[in-house]
Amino acid sequence: MPPLKHMALCAVIPLCAMLTVCSADTPQTRYGTDSYYFMALRSLQEGETAAASRYFMKSVKKSSPLIARRSMEELAALGGVQERISLREEAHKRFNDEKSLLDLCAELNSSREYAKIIRFTSDTDLSSCDNRLAFYRIHALYKKGDSKFQESFYRWCMSRPFTSEHYRMYSELAETHELIHFRAAVFQQKYSAVFPMVKKIVEEDFNLIEPQIVSDMGKTCLYGSPRHLENAMYFDSLTNALSGSARFYSAFYAGRMYDRTDAYRSRALSRFLSAMQYAAQDSHYDNALWYYLNTALKVSNEEALAALETYARTWHDAYYFDDFLDTLSVRLLTQREWLSFYRVTAAIDGNASPESCAKFSYVSARLADCSFLKPRNVEPKQLSRQLYLRALNSGADFYYRMLACSQLNLSRNEIEDALYKFGNLRTDFVPDTDAERLLLGYAEFGLAEYIYDEWRIYANRISFECALKLSSFLRKCAGSSNNYYAQSLRIASRKANAPEHTLTEEMLRLFFPQNFSQDVSRSCGMFGQPEYLLYSLIRTESFFDPSITSHAGAIGLTQLMESTAKDVARKLKAEDYSLTDASTNIQFGSYYLEEMRRRLDGSDILALFAYNGGITRVRSWVKLADSQFGTKGLPHDLLLEVLPFSETRDYGRKTLSAAVMYAYLYYGKSVPDTVKEILD
Repeated sequence: MPPLKHMALCAVIPLCAMLTVCSADTPQTRYGTDSYYFMALRSLQEGETAAASRYFMKSVKKSSPLIARRSMEELAALGGVQERISLREEAHKRFNDEKSLLDLCAELNSSREYAKIIRFTSDTDLSSCDNRLAFYRIHALYKKGDSKFQESFYRWCMSRPFTSEHYRMYSELAETHELIHFRAAVFQQKYSAVFPMVKKIVEEDFNLIEPQIVSDMGKTCLYGSPRHLENAMYFDSLTNALSGSARFYSAFYAGRMYDRTDAYRSRALSRFLSAMQYAAQDSHYDNALWYYLNTALKVSNEEALAALETYARTWHDAYYFDDFLDTLSVRLLTQREWLSFYRVTAAIDGNASPESCAKFSYVSARLADCSFLKPRNVEPKQLSRQLYLRALNSGADFYYRMLACSQLNLSRNEIEDALYKFGNLRTDFVPDTDAERLLLGYAEFGLAEYIYDEWRIYANRISFECALKLSSFLRKCAGSSNNYYAQSLRIASRKANAPEHTLTEEMLRLFFPQNFSQDVSRSCGMFGQPEYLLYSLIRTESFFDPSITSHAGAIGLTQLMESTAKDVARKLKAEDYSLTDASTNIQFGSYYLEEMRRRLDGSDILALFAYNGGITRVRSWVKLADSQFGTKGLPHDLLLEVLPFSETRDYGRKTLSAAVMYAYLYYGKSVPDTVKEILD
């Protein structure tokens, strides 16, 4: 639930008013009694707290359930302690769900009403409820000296992964069970300190060892001791005496420890297979299989490929294995194992994520076109066309489908059809109409600052049409705050990647917006740069958020480092500047990108690589890739696939995709022409 806001109304309100006030069809008439909530928020913005309270109270009594709930939450925030508790109790009685109980217990905990917490949580299952709710109950039992505390706290600590809530409760205790001390130390990553406890736990409390304890023992032995072989063999000795998930963890960590000893990789593979057999949860199976595949790759490419051909059809979350497939892709390409790369393409078809399937299909096609891949009894042009079509129809995001379009010589209509079928269609989607009414109400009443936080709660439950309206509204509001640019784009992006039907041009323009258009046009005019290239860079670097700063210290829309900006400022003779100023940041970023293009013989894609990874690295990558492929002038789409840093590979895909879409949507350029222009 968004906190109370007291900001000025969005600058777009007069625009909304023009659309509604001049007729009887006003937001108030469309929303009926639900409008009390939005009118209350407007009153709060105007500093009229008493009027807001009256509207909230009317809304509590007369609005639809979700809006009435939000009214109760806002009203509680305005009242005193007892009023807040009373309203939280009323909300729990009315809605009777975990969220209302959690809000009530948080309020009661703040007021030290521990007896009430115990009463309201008497039927709560501490092994499966929200962990914060479990904490409130355990904490209340402790504060009241309840006889149920010790047993409840022990079971809570043994049945679930140890979290900050567990540690918060543990920190209040002078003493507790030794196993809980052990879990708290592992949570703090004090592995070496508690390593001596592992065998003691087994010797003294073997019958009390829960799966979570075995998991913590595994982490302790893996990270707290260098004796990996000895520890792995010790876990081997435990496995048969355990059962269920405890047996899974024992085999899994034995595999992890054998994997740390180069001479025992075959044992590691065997233990991961055992863990897969013991796994009771899909996530456990996938985790063990992921380690099995990566350990196989350490043995040899052939071992990894054989494992992939055997087990790819058995995994559950295909996206979980994208990083392994990315590592395998680079390995096979740089070692010239073209046929093995093609075997992976066949092995993962229909099993891996759409993105991985599209990548292996497209790259295999390019290998065939460039005469690197020469499978027996298959005509190369026929093979490459089949693979391009497979990449095009993979359901992946834009990059590889766009490249496939440019290779297949499709008609304009066929290309447009591919562009508008973006993302993974959610054919069984059913929208949450109550959430949509709430979110659209914020827009109708000009309450832009409430939309994004609320949308984050309901993002997966709102329709294409609702997301379109919200994104469009926030973009119009960016005149009052640049932050709305990024919020608009995030809403459009989330829905475009998982729509329930084909995209529209309006959604594509929100997905690839021309924000800060005057600054972009001015800078590109100064430096002779294609506008679509600069738009794509800004979108990729910052998602049009001018306030963003990276962990490395890169600042603003074009994510410039201070050292780079200082050098650019000297060349532009700009003595007084600020990278948080959108116009300056765009100008500096545009200049720096153009400098990279000039120094790299006018290559757009190499300039983008250099913007992300540095020009010296790019020059060395080009030479290395030519050497790895045994050629000179390796096509840049294949160069991208063997760049040493996954971050730069992803960056190249994102910027190229965005540039092509900007060129298509706003500058009338065809997809094949733009792809060729950027990749040449």
